Amino acid sequence: MPATLTARKPHQIAVVDNDLCDECGLCMPLCPPEAIHMTRKGLLVDKEACTGCVKCIAPCPVGALAMVDG
Repeated sequence: MPATLTARKPHQIAVVDNDLCDECGLCMPLCPPEAIHMTRKGLLVDKEACTGCVKCIAPCPVGALAMVDG
């Protein structure tokens, strides 16, 4: 019997708009895999570590985080 191919949903990852980000850090402790880090250039989301859980999105007071297909 041939293997059945199933359509996989694209993995969603968080991205940050550093022009909007006020570096409040509210998102960082909410990230289970600790994929969000503060750098000298602003907030950075580690695309390899992000699981797409979306826990960081709602608490952002300025809407700087969004989910995109990774």
